[in-house]
Amino acid sequence: MSYLVLARKFRPQNFDEVIGQEHISQTLKNAISENRIAHAYLFSGPRGCGKTTMARILAKALNCKEGPTTEPCGKCENCIEIGKSTSVDVFEIDAASNTGVDNIRELRENVKFSPANSKYKIYIIDEVHMLSTGAFNALLKTLEEPPEHVVFILATTEQHKIPVTILSRCQRYRFKLISSKEIASAIKAIGQKEGFEIDDDALNIVVNASGGSMRDALSLLDQAVSSNAGIITGDYIRGLLGLLPKDVIASVTENLAKGDIQTILKTVKEISEQGYNIVQFARDLRDHLRQVMIYSINPEISEISSEDKKLFETQKTLFSVARHVRMNNLLSKVLEEMRWHDQPRILLEMYLLKMSEPYYNVGELINKITEIEKNAKSGALSEPQEHYEAKQEKQAEPASSGDVLDTGGGLESSADLISIWSEIASEITKKHPLTSQSLYKTRVKITAPNVVQITVSNKFDYEGVMEFHEQISKLYQRKTGLDVAVKVAVEDIKIEDKAAPQDEPEEIIVKEEAAPDTAVYTVEEDLKESAKTAIPSHIEEIARKFGAKARKL
Repeated sequence: MSYLVLARKFRPQNFDEVIGQEHISQTLKNAISENRIAHAYLFSGPRGCGKTTMARILAKALNCKEGPTTEPCGKCENCIEIGKSTSVDVFEIDAASNTGVDNIRELRENVKFSPANSKYKIYIIDEVHMLSTGAFNALLKTLEEPPEHVVFILATTEQHKIPVTILSRCQRYRFKLISSKEIASAIKAIGQKEGFEIDDDALNIVVNASGGSMRDALSLLDQAVSSNAGIITGDYIRGLLGLLPKDVIASVTENLAKGDIQTILKTVKEISEQGYNIVQFARDLRDHLRQVMIYSINPEISEISSEDKKLFETQKTLFSVARHVRMNNLLSKVLEEMRWHDQPRILLEMYLLKMSEPYYNVGELINKITEIEKNAKSGALSEPQEHYEAKQEKQAEPASSGDVLDTGGGLESSADLISIWSEIASEITKKHPLTSQSLYKTRVKITAPNVVQITVSNKFDYEGVMEFHEQISKLYQRKTGLDVAVKVAVEDIKIEDKAAPQDEPEEIIVKEEAAPDTAVYTVEEDLKESAKTAIPSHIEEIARKFGAKARKL
């Protein structure tokens, strides 16, 4: 007799042997016991979790010579034929190969005939989502009202591709992935029956590689047993799957924590030269970092061997949870991009360098800033107001603060408005470096709650500030969320803000100056002062704007 692979040899033969799908097994057993057998069932779920196996067991339970029964005997002619897929009354149809309308029309003609040797004629349609739209439409009426002797069992891995009209005509059962503990327990039981040993490390690798599919786990185990005569070890399974040694992955993890980019790039170079798959290396690193993250949060739910606990105990403090999330996102992104990249090694190197960069948690920074603001509002700032204003004047910002008038807002509101003025002036200066020079000659006062007075020394600077008056008002409103009135004054004479809603605009008043004499004045750059008589102040101011000095002719 030819060799039978483990996945077929240990296929469950009754409801109780199906692993991880007890919720479905029990429901079907209850339906059979109460004689509430539906005419159409839909089994959906991931690959290798028991959909086709459950369909065959249900077919045995319905067509067993002693049935319908919840425990098919497995010895009668019908049970044996169904197990071998040779029963004339149980049809297993591959929808991927029979997608057309003609195939379904043939099925519709055959359902009219009674079963030959059984109570039911059962149609098991695997991968039913592969049927064409026309085939689904042809199946609708038969699926809804089949003859009493017909039962449909549809199986699919992609339920969302099946039309709603088909779904509404079936009893739906959702199969789930099999847990790691259940797969590990089943493998150990099979090992005892088959006479091979597998250590914990190798068992964990097989379970993780299966992805919750019992068939995948048994296929990998079958390959390991066939090529290894002794005990199956973790190192052997790694070599079989092309996985990197554990110490290499652990070393890369530590280098990421240290930010040692030179060693990281050297390791990637060695991995590539030794013939390992770069994509597989990225997967191994992702899985390892995931295990480290889980172990650091809750060691009880981690799925690691006792041999690895010492390693994970050391590495659980290397990264914060936020950095774990960031690194996992980067690895997931690089794995997606590596599928289409012509040089996956280069791409992985770039992402590894990015993962090794220092990480600053934005949430923690925001919390720290919030804490500082609360301390400031609670009076934690101990600097006197005069000292604060003096520091404001010495700053390199394009504005200086004058005397602050406390009119009920207190130091908190006054200091905030002055600080915001510095930001506003700096922002405007960056956008308009040539026309905003007058902002460098201002002094700021708080004359009333939510009232800012900008003081300049001459009419020229006044006009320069007024050019940006509307923009200053809008920036104050945007940054404070308040209706801040902005006024401009020449020296100590106020000029009311046109935009202030509570005050009427006043006439602009500028200090009168003596009329200049009839002499002619010229401006020369870098000219040494030689005039002995005084020059009017407005002439000196104009010359200073152009970096020159005035001389009387």
